[in-house]
Order: sequence, then C-alpha cells, then structure tokens
Amino acid sequence: MKKTIMAWAIASLAAGSAAAIDLTEDGSLKLTGFYNLTAGKVLSGSAQGGGAPWSYQQWQCPCTMQGWEYTSVYQKSEGWQVDQESLVGVQIKKEFSPTLSATAQLVARARNPNHGSRPTLDWAYLTWQPSADSAWTFQAGQFRIPLYYYSDYLYIGYAYPWVRPAPDVYGWPIYAYQGANASYRTQLGASDWAATFHVWGGEYTQKNDAYDTLIYYTTPTHESWKNIVGGSVTANNGVIDVRAMTMWYKASTWQDAPGGGRTMLVDGQGTRIMGLSANMDYKNWLIKSEVDRYEQVDAAKGINNIYKYALVGVGYQYGAWTPMYTFSRYRTVTEPIEGRNTQYLSLRWDFRKNTALKVQYDVSKDKSHYSYPFFGDSKLLSVSLQGIF
Repeated sequence: MKKTIMAWAIASLAAGSAAAIDLTEDGSLKLTGFYNLTAGKVLSGSAQGGGAPWSYQQWQCPCTMQGWEYTSVYQKSEGWQVDQESLVGVQIKKEFSPTLSATAQLVARARNPNHGSRPTLDWAYLTWQPSADSAWTFQAGQFRIPLYYYSDYLYIGYAYPWVRPAPDVYGWPIYAYQGANASYRTQLGASDWAATFHVWGGEYTQKNDAYDTLIYYTTPTHESWKNIVGGSVTANNGVIDVRAMTMWYKASTWQDAPGGGRTMLVDGQGTRIMGLSANMDYKNWLIKSEVDRYEQVDAAKGINNIYKYALVGVGYQYGAWTPMYTFSRYRTVTEPIEGRNTQYLSLRWDFRKNTALKVQYDVSKDKSHYSYPFFGDSKLLSVSLQGIF
C-alpha cells in the first residue's frame, strides 16, 4: 500500500495538470484527484514532570497525534515516518443532465486502521438542482460532516496553507454521515457579499473505531451518531469569509459484551457542536481563525462533557512563498482536564502549477490534568508534497 501511494503521487506530479480528465467523448464523465506525500519526525518531547521515554497506549513516546480520525501518530523512536498521513484521492463525477449528477470520491491512505488500510469510498452522492441556474442544490448519499471550515476538503492539502489543519481543532471519531442536505446561495442586495445557507441530516456508525479503540479504550469500541441535524450560514465578499455552524445528534458508544450483547459506554446521549470561523485573504495577507464548542451535558446522568477548541493564524504571501504562524488550543472544562496548546511555523512553496511543497515545525504542550501523560509535549518537523490533478 505504501509503495502504491508513492507511485500514484509521483505520477500525479509528473502530470502537472489539475484540469479534469474527460473519461467520455461527450465530457459527461470526469476524473480529478489529489495527493499528499507527507513525512514527519518527532525531534524531541517529554512527559509532564519528566524527560524519560514513556509509553501511551500502543505508542512509544515522545510522540505526537496529528490525525485523530485515523490515529496518525508520529513516534521519536521511528525517525522519519511517511506512512501516517500520505494519501491519494480520486473523484469521479457523472453528469446525467445539466441538473442531475453523481459523484464518488475514493481515497487510498498509507494507514487506515478503521478499514484495514484499504481504499475507502469517502464520498458517494447524487446532486440535483431544479434548474441549471437555480440557487437551490439538493444532495443525498454519503458525505463528510461539515463540522469545520475545512471539513469538505480536509484531506486535500493543496487547498490550505499548512501541512494539515491544527489537530487541536480538527478530528472526531465520526467524520461522515449518510443522509441528505440542501443549500441555498444568494447575493446580499447590491453588495459584494454572497451568502450560502446549508442544512443536513442523517446518521453514521463506525465499528471498531480507531479514535475510541486506540486512543482511549484499547478494547474494540464502536460509535454511532444518530438523528444528526445541522445547519450553517456562510457569508463571503471575496476578501472576508465568515461561517457559523451548529449541529445536534444522539451519540452512542459501546463495546461487545462476552457472550453477545453490548456494554454501553454512552447510550443515545444528546450532543451539540457549535462553530464559528472568520478568515481573510487581503492582498498578500492571510488570517485564519476558528472557534468551536462541543457539549454533551445531562445532569441526571452526571454527564458534563464540554470541549472548547480554537485556532488563529497569520500568514503573508510573497511570490510563490507563504510563511505563516498559527496557534491552537483545546480544553475540557471539568476535571480531569484534557488539554493542549500548540504553535506552528509553516512555509508553503508553490514551486509548480497545482503543486506545493510545505515545511512545518510544531511545538505542542500537554496541558492535561491526568495522572498519566496524554501524549506529552513534543516538537515535530513535517515535510509534505501536496497537489491536485
């Protein structure tokens, strides 16, 4: 699998074009793609209160978590690692008419513990509009849950300035939903502002979820989000982009019980996630910011799980170069507190059309109040070749 991904990435780079590839003579079937070839190395790290190497769950630390959904963990003892985040994706779109189309996106990851390191169908949906120029769009199928600003293209690294969006903010055990959504786009009067209103609903179940199983419980653990209902409003004037989001669902987490049945850890608990992002791209300046809040509260059951997480970054584009500084943090609000602060120095070099080389240095501090080190502190150096074709 690793060799296959590298071969695909090199072939994509050689192609040097992001134009959609017509698979039929009439142009109704098109293929596009993307790739990230990422290498990372933990330079140093320490547990709270000590500098000796230690272990956390299955990992040997110093180590650092860079992808919660797929447990992409870099370990100092492994040196340079290229198998944690490298991937290749292809998207195929079939247009049946000017108003009806089908889209599927297949992603091959160097490491995918949720699906046995085999390629996965991340997207598969139908899109319909009442007319070719309609402001309304309706879709049904499987999608990424649009929790965050970069959710829709989280794994298309070429679309953002960093090697990856801040892990302190991005990543939950459930990252997709099967259901339907609707969006409406309109111009706000005679101004430069346009707004998009988006609503969605559905559900998703992930068996033997890597996030729950490997990071927290070490025993095969399953998670399900049912009755998902969410909505967002986005406003953009070509310089400033603001997005507000809220979503509600019922969460269940369980493990298989001996002899059959389930051992419920969380049983149909109502949960809400809210988010606000504000980004600016003005002349050569980039400002990125996002604030989110997760609430799973039930006083009768003694549940008070609240997470607060945020990022802010400032960058400047100088020709083909974009240096950037970013800070992120997350915290739970009840003891034992789980928390982290991270600073990122990133440099993007657009040295070729549709291709970018990125270098990033992360300094992360464990702010958890646990009796054991939760990944601890770390310094990570990452290099990533990212592109679209």
